[in-house]
Amino acid sequence: MKKTITIAFLLLVLSTPPIAGLGLASLESTVPRVCILPDGSIDPADVPIQRDGDLYTFTDNVCAQIVVDKDNVVIDGAGYVLQGTYNGTRTDLWVVGQGPDQEYDDTVPWTIGIDLANENRHCLTIKNLNLKDFYIGTYLWTSNNTITCCAVSDNIVGILLSGDSNTITHNYIARNEEGIFFGVNQPGDEPLNIVLTHNSFVDNAVHFSGCFCEDYNTTESVHTWDNGEEGNYWRDYNGNDVDGDGIGDTPYIIDVQNKDRYPLMDLVATPPNAFSKSPIELLVVATALPIMIVVAFIAYRKRKKR
Repeated sequence: MKKTITIAFLLLVLSTPPIAGLGLASLESTVPRVCILPDGSIDPADVPIQRDGDLYTFTDNVCAQIVVDKDNVVIDGAGYVLQGTYNGTRTDLWVVGQGPDQEYDDTVPWTIGIDLANENRHCLTIKNLNLKDFYIGTYLWTSNNTITCCAVSDNIVGILLSGDSNTITHNYIARNEEGIFFGVNQPGDEPLNIVLTHNSFVDNAVHFSGCFCEDYNTTESVHTWDNGEEGNYWRDYNGNDVDGDGIGDTPYIIDVQNKDRYPLMDLVATPPNAFSKSPIELLVVATALPIMIVVAFIAYRKRKKR
């Protein structure tokens, strides 16, 4: 079982009509699912993802959910897009988690861009990927996983985090309703040993959340989202940088238990771009160009001798 998120995360819905062909009852089944299986194979095999050992590299954009059932997997988006079908419109109540006055419902049709198959799967790395238009961009509920150099945008929840010892660095986290959401089993059981620095938080409704609490646990230590020298870029930070070192002079306060002591003044992470040419095309160009230059030089010398 996944860690159950016991702090309620309630999203009220809009009163607009359902998306054609994409009602909530059918949403889960309408998004294709790609699986990285325990033996390392990809199902279905014809998706534009190239495997080289434990490295899985996108060769084009993909519209699907990815479920990883193998340890030590590296997913390299190569600047391409993993896209869901969420477009900002909902027509029913949607709940992530199980609050005190709610009953957990496994049938709620929520989509996750990249998910781990079970609690025994660890050490997933996601890099250079544009991850967008999901209910949850990715869910890190086990340990020793990394998200780096990605853009996580236009989701309800960008990154849902409930596992310990995870790393989230150099990501562009933008236009989500919740940029990063901490899920916990019980108050005081927040994820531990999290590295969360050098990210750009841009135009999220709420950049970082995990508990809309009336009362805070005063015995719990304050979480600091920096490495002791540098933190993250927060677009709504309104502090000053008098000495011009690129770091805000006052902390960025998320709530009474979360703060970035060294907020960055300039955008530190941007969305990755797909290569304009495939690796094979780049190799052909790199090989052919010097030959063309040599041939042109020899031809020029011959003409000059005449």
